[in-house]
Amino acid sequence: MASKDDNFNLKWRAYIEFRTKLKIQHRKIFSELQEILCVDSPSRSTLERWAASFRSGGADVTDLHRSGRPVSATTPENIALSESAVMGDKCITVNQLEQCMEISSGVNHTIPTTELGHRSIYVEMGPA
Repeated sequence: MASKDDNFNLKWRAYIEFRTKLKIQHRKIFSELQEILCVDSPSRSTLERWAASFRSGGADVTDLHRSGRPVSATTPENIALSESAVMGDKCITVNQLEQCMEISSGVNHTIPTTELGHRSIYVEMGPA
């Protein structure tokens, strides 16, 4: 499923592709994108790299599939699981959440504090 950022990137990449195929100089494309997108426009070096790829015929506006784990473990399922664990035991520690959910302690701290709005969650320190 494409995110909002992915769709936004597709649009400016397609713009660069079409303008490059019309043999418009990358400097002109850059100034057009800056005028249209302001601070959201790609950098000059990014635009030059994409334009060069389109000129050589070796690029596609979509991102290639990447293998590996997802960028974030903050999924709706993990948020719901964390919420049920925290509501079941208000004194649960990050380490206990980590064992229960099998995701990193950083995410197990982020979900209750950022996603669920709890003020704090106890981080149990290991043996000294």
